Amino acid sequence: MRDLSRMQDWPELPALGLLVTLSASAQSIGQAAAAMGLAQPNASRSLRNLERDLKVPLLRRSPQGTQLTAEGHAVAQWASKVIDAYADLNAGTRAIQDARAGTVRVSASLTVAEYLLPRYLTTFTSTHPDIDVGLAVENSSAVIASVREQRCDLGLIESVSLPQDFPAEVVGHDRLMIAAAPAFADAWTAPIAAEALAEVPLLVREVGSGTREVLDAALAQFGGAHVAGEYGSNSALKIAAATGIAPVVLSELALRDDFRAQRLVPLPVRAEVALERELHAVWSPRRRLSAGARALLEHMMRVHG
Repeated sequence: MRDLSRMQDWPELPALGLLVTLSASAQSIGQAAAAMGLAQPNASRSLRNLERDLKVPLLRRSPQGTQLTAEGHAVAQWASKVIDAYADLNAGTRAIQDARAGTVRVSASLTVAEYLLPRYLTTFTSTHPDIDVGLAVENSSAVIASVREQRCDLGLIESVSLPQDFPAEVVGHDRLMIAAAPAFADAWTAPIAAEALAEVPLLVREVGSGTREVLDAALAQFGGAHVAGEYGSNSALKIAAATGIAPVVLSELALRDDFRAQRLVPLPVRAEVALERELHAVWSPRRRLSAGARALLEHMMRVHG
């Protein structure tokens, strides 16, 4: 029987991972830290603690960089077996979770959650009644953070730019529109160019939202949007615009009902103003999609396509 009485003294897994990464490919502690998503000071401290706890010289530090000692390479080989075993543990438990279907955790940006996801989920749950979908609604930057920290299985975002390391699939298309109270429309009859639009006070979403990112990118050459008011809610923006404070910039999906009810009217914009966008599903590159998350992703792609 194994003696587990001193497990509290065993090396920490992240420190072993850093050592293995240095042995395999990284040229410096900084590179190893980046590969594991760690801050370099924390990585350096973790490796120093590992040397202290093992009482073995693992690293040779010099002005030219950091290299493993012969002892360090030997420890790294043993550590790789520990990490492989831990990976097998994770894969096994994930397989058990997949077999049980369980819950797919989705983090979605506001516009996607309000106006696109309900259609997808209605048809998905009718064909996959054994899979529950848990939903958190945040702006796009918060969704990306949730995916990066593995607090959700899938993130649904409206951002123009995608994190370079994230796998992604297109699950929808959308465009932003400028809308205003009907009384405002008479003052804006011809399609407006980007340079002129940048001078118009506008009601906009908060920085970090995909909607704001698209607008800022479209007007970046002319100094960005002239902000008359900034809100974290589509509903608050539409109410403010309907009072005649200023035009609002929102997704066509979010404005559709207001156009039908004539609470707001669309204002013409020149075709070269880049207000169209793709809506993406993203997930962590460090985590394999569960069977339920893969089924939901494929369903959204199929419905969109």
